[in-house]
Amino acid sequence: MKTLFLTFLAINFASFALKAAQQPDINSSHIDVYVTPYYNSKSPEVSVGRFSSGLATAKEADFLTTIAEMKKDWDRLTFPELYVGAIRLYDLGYRKEAVYWFYSAQYRGRQFGVLLDQTKIGSIGDPGFELLHAQNPFFQLVGPCINGYAFGDMDGLAKIVERVQKEGRQIPDLQAAYPGVTFKSKSEWQSANTELADGMNQLISMLKEKKDDIKRQRIERGVEEKFSKLPSKELPSR
Repeated sequence: MKTLFLTFLAINFASFALKAAQQPDINSSHIDVYVTPYYNSKSPEVSVGRFSSGLATAKEADFLTTIAEMKKDWDRLTFPELYVGAIRLYDLGYRKEAVYWFYSAQYRGRQFGVLLDQTKIGSIGDPGFELLHAQNPFFQLVGPCINGYAFGDMDGLAKIVERVQKEGRQIPDLQAAYPGVTFKSKSEWQSANTELADGMNQLISMLKEKKDDIKRQRIERGVEEKFSKLPSKELPSR
């Protein structure tokens, strides 16, 4: 059942890339989302922990300092931190970097759900409950815009997915990253995470083998025109 779910998930990345065209009022240069209690694009408001103020700042220099600090602590970042980082990078024009953060967030969100002890998540207000119910809204709301951009370069996207897959095989210290959350026995972690990582092979194959078909659909549905002219700035080296 889990393998079928992962296959379904991989195939549907492409549909997210095309979905934006079905939303004529979507602003391709800005991600307008609200995922309580972690992010609200109005202002914006950010509540994901220690990097919140730096992610929300209107001062680009301060934002870039925060991004640099987060990259130094990459292995400890939670999936809400990565999703919000991806959103803000995208909005501020660092779109290629945003794609990597988004796919890393997607992997860690699924990893969290797979390794979480769902019999002990608590209820509304408890961290396990809130986090479990945030991963799908983040993916579903942020995916159409970032994938609309990302699928414009499927060769580059395939490399990003392969990078995320490779990095994802190393399981971070989840108990340190998510205090107050109860996970399954560590004896179950490796096999479950390996299956999660292996499930990404479906997406990688699709990106390499179906890119002409996806490109054609993007053109037919107006996605290519909507996203292809968006620029992307390079992150400054630090």
